[in-house]
Amino acid sequence: MIGQRIKEIRNNNNLTQEELAEGIISRTYLSLIEKGSVHPSTNVLIKLSERLNCSVNDFMQEVSHFRYNDVEILREISYYEQKVDQGDYTSFEYFIDKEYQKVDEVPAPDNGRIHLLYAKYYRHIGDGQNLNVHIDQAVKLLSSVSFNQTYIDAILLKVELMVEESRVEAALDLLEDTLFTILRFSDQNFGVIRIMFAVADCYQRCGEYLTSLRMLKRVEKQSRMLQIQYKPDELAIIEGKNFAMTGNYELLQKRVENINSPEAKLLMCYATFKKGDFGSAAALFDDIKSDIPTVRNDGVLSLIHDELEKEFDSI
Repeated sequence: MIGQRIKEIRNNNNLTQEELAEGIISRTYLSLIEKGSVHPSTNVLIKLSERLNCSVNDFMQEVSHFRYNDVEILREISYYEQKVDQGDYTSFEYFIDKEYQKVDEVPAPDNGRIHLLYAKYYRHIGDGQNLNVHIDQAVKLLSSVSFNQTYIDAILLKVELMVEESRVEAALDLLEDTLFTILRFSDQNFGVIRIMFAVADCYQRCGEYLTSLRMLKRVEKQSRMLQIQYKPDELAIIEGKNFAMTGNYELLQKRVENINSPEAKLLMCYATFKKGDFGSAAALFDDIKSDIPTVRNDGVLSLIHDELEKEFDSI
């Protein structure tokens, strides 16, 4: 009980375990105290109470049933969503340490937002096990309410993981179910574009190049309706790969000629080679040799690179 009470007071003072433990005990030992695994000495309790601006007797009281109020939770969720969107994960362990997801009073949608934040953090630090646990919880909880962009964020992160695990067809099933659900409410929504784009990418990965091209046309149509441009360079690369694999080299060349990226340069090289300009293609190929690791991470681009390398070696 003492450990739980120390943790509650520490959280109410917005202190991390490191900040409370500094100069008194180790963070690991404090963690063990809060879990109830060890019992601290009186001297340690006195020092902790001084830093927490309370008395030792406060540690003996019952843990509050309502540890946090709704306003505090929502404020912190929004704060960390902004930080994570900017790629800033500093002090995120402090947010995790509060264990808001265990508070009974937190509604399912907000709990889903918490789990999504956890998932993004664990992806950032490369913890695949915790990532999968929390993204599944996020999708489940966020699907309990009407469509929103946070739910789309969770779906797209889940899809990324499935694609990385070579479960592209399963990812497509999830995306198409989501798209069907969204379109029941409205087609005038940014989320529709995001899901369609992911669908097009997955179809391309499955070798369904014409289907991917049709979906990209829908993305462009929806973008015009909403007067936005969604990932124009990435869209051009996916479209270019589809043109490459369907033999439409003229359109491929036009699609990527104004993009300055390793992927676009390789596709331009391929279009130039297929149109018979071997000299220009060879020069382009030499120019992208330092970017080989980038293109090797993509199935279609890797095939194109291997074909070009074989052709130029034989010339």
